[in-house]
Formats: sequence, C-alpha cells, structure tokens
Amino acid sequence: MRLLGIDIGGTSVKAALVEGECVTTGRSAEYAAPTAATLQRAIADAVPAGAQEAQALGLCVPGRLDPSRKHVAQSINVPGLENLPLVDLVSGAIGIRINPQVTSDAHAAAHDFWTAQRPTGRLLAISIGTGVGASVLDDGRPLHVSGETPGHLGQVDVTLDQNSEPRTLESYLGAKPLRSEFGEGLPEAIAGFHERSKPIRALARAIRIAHAIYRPDTVALLGFIGMQFASCRAVLDAAVRADLTPVAKPHWQLAFGSTPYHAAIGAARLASPSSAERAVEA
Repeated sequence: MRLLGIDIGGTSVKAALVEGECVTTGRSAEYAAPTAATLQRAIADAVPAGAQEAQALGLCVPGRLDPSRKHVAQSINVPGLENLPLVDLVSGAIGIRINPQVTSDAHAAAHDFWTAQRPTGRLLAISIGTGVGASVLDDGRPLHVSGETPGHLGQVDVTLDQNSEPRTLESYLGAKPLRSEFGEGLPEAIAGFHERSKPIRALARAIRIAHAIYRPDTVALLGFIGMQFASCRAVLDAAVRADLTPVAKPHWQLAFGSTPYHAAIGAARLASPSSAERAVEA
C-alpha cells in the first residue's frame, strides 16, 4: 500500500512516501509565518514523485486542533494554518482529493522511531525542533493522560536561575532561542556543550522530571535539534543521572533519532488501515 506522510513544521514541510520498506522523502524550502498559499506551495514542493497515487495520507500539523480535527484552531508558529480546511490544503497541493489522518508530529516521530528500533517497555520520545513535544509509547501504543496526549513537556518549568522569571523548556531549547544565540554554528555549539551549559541543564532537568512521572525504559531525542545532542551524549547522560529520582528505572537508556523525517514517515505509517484498526482495538 502506498502511504503519504506530510509533516508541516514551523520552518518547512517534510514529506515521505512509504510503500512497504521503500521510503522516499522530500523537503520544502524554509519559510517564516507562512500564508495559506505559501504552505500549499511548500507541500507541493516537498511531496515526492508518485504522491498522487497514495492510498492513504497522514498529516502532522503544529497547533491546537478543532474538536472536529478538520482544521487548526490556533497555531502560534504557523498562523497561516488557522481555520483552513486541512483536506482542501493538502488536496490542492498534491492534486488528489484525500482525507488526511491527523496526528501530532511528536506521536508520529515516536511511532517511526519505535517501528525502526523496537525498544522494549516504555518509550519517552522528545522531539526538539521549532518547539519541544513529547510522546509516550508502551510497546508501541500511545499513553493518553488527558485528551489525546501525555501532556506538553515543552511547557514544563525548568527555570535555572533563582532570580529570573519562570522559564519553560522551550525557552531554552526551541529553535528560535538556540539559533538566536548560536546562529548557523548550532550543531558545533551543541557538540561543545558541557555540564554547566544552560541547554544541557534545562534538558536534563526536564528528563529527570519525566522519569518521575512516566518511568520510561528508553528516552529518545528526535527532531533536528534533538538529534544533535548525540554529539554530547556522555555529558547529557551524566547530567540526567545526577540526583535522578530513585523511582526511575535503573537500566533506562538514552537514545537518538536517525533521520529528520521520523515524523513524516511515522505519519504515513499511522495512516495505514492496519494502524487505525490497532488504535481502535487499544
């Protein structure tokens, strides 16, 4: 079955065409606060050849969905999405009328990582890109704390300085603050982080909090920025383990994504009828 996944991000669109084990990916040019027309062009640029023959479509969108899941009610980073009928947006871009199965980029990325790596037990997947999102999977099945998610990890208070205003994880680790501080040399800067670097301290604190709440067997960092932390793995691992709650599982592991297309590929796989049936059974 030919499956198409589209991941509309804060700065670009990524897409993946999946047919069995064959995966073809594409990406649009970067944008900022795009209009609806810009988004439609970006989708058209990102989807690989053969997308018009897709039999199912998975779609990741940033922001808060309307209860009908047919449009985005609010999107801070991509305001051009707001109140657009999603089926019209994607159908106009790819040239066929197809109803998308909408999911979060964090869940889709976690699903693809789990499918590829098959970690045992509970997986906490933290996606760091424009913002910070998280998904918790128990042997591949999503944990729902309230509504459709395990919560918004990016909004956890991880204030590092006692005399400063409260700061969230996203304020330390989102793409905008990191690029503002480090510019185009961000990957090299992350590779040089040490135990006192604020992004390391903030991320380690958030992961320690997550250990106390979710008790994961594996913590995986996904997304373009999340994967960069593989270059300072030992520093981050040590920072997390320092003063870690005793309820954390003693043999937990830190892992990293392997592709910036995890969310697009995962969205495609989640759109397959077999995935939808398993979700209903769960």
